[in-house]
This record gives sequence, structure tokens and C-alpha cells, in this order.
Amino acid sequence: MNNTAASPMSTATSSSGRSAGKSVSFAAELQSMMFSLGDARRPLHETAVLVEDVVHTQLINLLQQAAEVSQLRGARVISAEDLLFLMRKDKKKLRRLLKYMFFRDYKSKIVKGIDEDDLLEDKLSGSNNANKRQKIAQDFLNSIDQTGELLAMFEDDEVDEVKQERMERAERQTRIMDSAQYAEFCESRQLSFSKKASKFRDWLDCSSMEIKPNVVAMEILAYLAYETVAQLVDLALLVRQDMVTKAGDPFSHAISATFIQYHNSAESTAACGVEAHSDAIQPCHIREAVRRYGHKIGPLSPFTSAYRRNGMAFLAC
Repeated sequence: MNNTAASPMSTATSSSGRSAGKSVSFAAELQSMMFSLGDARRPLHETAVLVEDVVHTQLINLLQQAAEVSQLRGARVISAEDLLFLMRKDKKKLRRLLKYMFFRDYKSKIVKGIDEDDLLEDKLSGSNNANKRQKIAQDFLNSIDQTGELLAMFEDDEVDEVKQERMERAERQTRIMDSAQYAEFCESRQLSFSKKASKFRDWLDCSSMEIKPNVVAMEILAYLAYETVAQLVDLALLVRQDMVTKAGDPFSHAISATFIQYHNSAESTAACGVEAHSDAIQPCHIREAVRRYGHKIGPLSPFTSAYRRNGMAFLAC
């Protein structure tokens, strides 16, 4: 499978070839999402634009790969099965997606007024009649699982350390907020790509695709888009932490040297110079996070994806 998309590492403007979707932007929503994920209360617009470019580039490439898988299956649409197939090698992220699909079914049942007790009984008894998304995932994984590892994830209650860290970070954020800031934070936490489904489709320019994603596939893509934003913020915060020289730590300077060496240019120095005046994540933090993620450098190596393409590793799968 071929991937020729340009990496957004070198510029904060879109380099992923957006044409029809160029007028559609999630930059404003991304600023709110980034705030809820650990960035400053007023994230930088230029950082949000770069994050948008990274997310868009990755989603377009993921769609291209999913379309190829769909064609091999002889299907007419991109479905959840195609995306699950692409994610099958990263068990942690696949487990996270399966939980998301279960909770989407759960939410649908609540909206339709089904009692919570009935829902739990269905889950415990293994009934999938009403669990549309979960049934799709279970049936497909059963068809490709030769070892039982994939199906075992449906019964796995392992604590998601990444999600746990994000929740703890959010709790620390809210400790110093007043009521107005907390209300804004809560509102930001509610934002997602799935709540703006029509805009999301236009952003991905789905109308121009020969093989289009179906409804469930679009839900998964919206979820993966948000997860990509969350992981970019996670990694950028680690990069920013590495930049801070720690008193009494003889290795702190050496850790930051990788960052300094990579950004030894006038443009990068100017971009990072804002750091002294702002707690917000800078574009250079995002670029360095993507670079480290793709090259398995230092403390970010545990985050490296098992699913890789030419130029830039996929963050969400």
C-alpha cells in the first residue's frame, strides 16, 4: 500500500493537499479540545492549525488505506471492518476502540429509553441483538482471529493507563479554576468531531471519494481524529517538560539537547521563543513530538505505533 502524503513537520499550514475541504476548518474547535486535554486556557491558533494539519493528513491516509482494504474485500463502502483490520496489530488501541464502540451502543440504548438493567443483562449474557457496533466488531474479529487474542479483548477489563493519566491531568487542571473557568472547561470536554458530522465529512472531502465510508465507519474516524488530537497533546506536553532544565538533575540538559539540535534554525528559534511568555503548547512542541514518535526517540518510544506508513507513523492506530 502506497502513502505519498507530505508530512506537516515543516510548516504550520496545510500540506496534505486539501482542496475541496480547504475552506472547512476545525481550528477553533481544536483550540477548545486542546484546552480540555491539558493545554493552556487559550491555546495558540498557529498550534491548533498545525494540529489540524497533522490530524487531517493522518485521517486522509487512513481513509486511503481503508479504501484499499475495502476494494480487496469486494465491498462498495468503507466499513468498520476495514478500520478494525488496519488497527489489529496495536492491541492497546484496538481495545480502546472496542470500548468506544460498546459505549456508543450503550448511549444509543439510553437515548432510546432502554433500562440500564436490561443493558447490563444483555452484556452479561452475551446478547448482541441490540449491540450493533459491538456485534460488527465481534463478528469481524472472530473471522480473522486464529489465536483468540483479539476476541479476548472483549472480556479484558485492564485499566487504560493513558486514559487514566489524562483523567488525572484534567483533575489537576481543575483544582485552580474558578466557576467560570470550570464551566468553560466542561463545555470544552464535550466537544468532538462526531457532534459535527456534516462538517467532518466535508473536512475529509468524502463526497469526492469513489468508495465512501458508511455511518459506523464515520463514527470510528471521528473517534480516531479526537484520539490523534489527544495523543498529540500528550506527547507535546512531554516534549515541553523535557525542555525545562531541572535543578539538580545532571541529565536534564542532555535530554533537552535532542530538541535543541533538531530546532537549530532561525524559524524554529523564533517559534520556540514564545515559550518564555506562554504556558501554551507551541508549534515546535508538536513538530518535535511527531518527529520523536516516528523515530522512537527517548522517553516517547513506548508510544510508538505498531502500524506505520512512509514518512510519518500513524498516531491513532
